[in-house]
Amino acid sequence: MKNLLKKLTAAVFVMFFASNLYAAENNLSNKILFVEKEQAGSTYLSVMDPNGANKKRLTPSMFNIVFPKYNNKSGWVAFTNQTANMTSEIYILNKNGDQLKKILTNASFEDFSPDGKSFLYITTDQNASLYVFNIAKKEATKVSQTLKVTSANWSPDGEWIVASVLTDNGTLDLYLISCYAQGIIKATDTPNANEAFPMFSNDNMKVAFYTNRHGDKNEIEILGVGVKNNLALTRPLLVGTHPSFSPDDKSIVYQDGEDIFVSDLNGHEPTKIGTGRTPYWTK
Repeated sequence: MKNLLKKLTAAVFVMFFASNLYAAENNLSNKILFVEKEQAGSTYLSVMDPNGANKKRLTPSMFNIVFPKYNNKSGWVAFTNQTANMTSEIYILNKNGDQLKKILTNASFEDFSPDGKSFLYITTDQNASLYVFNIAKKEATKVSQTLKVTSANWSPDGEWIVASVLTDNGTLDLYLISCYAQGIIKATDTPNANEAFPMFSNDNMKVAFYTNRHGDKNEIEILGVGVKNNLALTRPLLVGTHPSFSPDDKSIVYQDGEDIFVSDLNGHEPTKIGTGRTPYWTK
């Protein structure tokens, strides 16, 4: 494991001018973090208000930024960048917005721990293993056992990780992985459909995700997980992907095509707030 981490961990700092173009706010709470695409095809990270106003750019151009997250304890933003040769790299942007640090290669960033001291990542090899990485100690601990994980999210109380897992029949189901030795719970069982990119609500009671079990188009669904052995699904009739809850859990932001929408949890009057990919509603 130590040799693997030496290969994965890179103490490389990418410095750029702390101009108005790239300067991040010290507090990114209650913002929409998302990826924008330039005409040349490269990408960069931006934030905007939940109504689409006050858009600001946070990073220089990179080949293909995906799945950004923000941690309000540390003030850090992290994301995966896929290079031209399809290598996945994990970067952390400091809260002042003037330094990017590459943490790992051949790994995909998933989520911060609630205290901001660790993060989840998935290996990009055929094992697709899920690890917890301690940022200060530069130590990784495998948490997925034999599961092949494609995406994951940490509950705000730190007790559970929800993961989208590749099953033996080639589809994706959701699993709940306990961080306190309470086992692993299979949350969905859809042999002919996929559930992907789950996201916990801030009260730990719900998980939003997208699925194709209703047809060719991906739809947002919400899984009640307050009682882990009595899971309940709701379907707000929203076509899209990559849902993320608002801080008060009354709304979600999501992607539909190249556009970003905000809606209440019932799917009433979804409103387009901008253009971009993989939105995340900061806390």
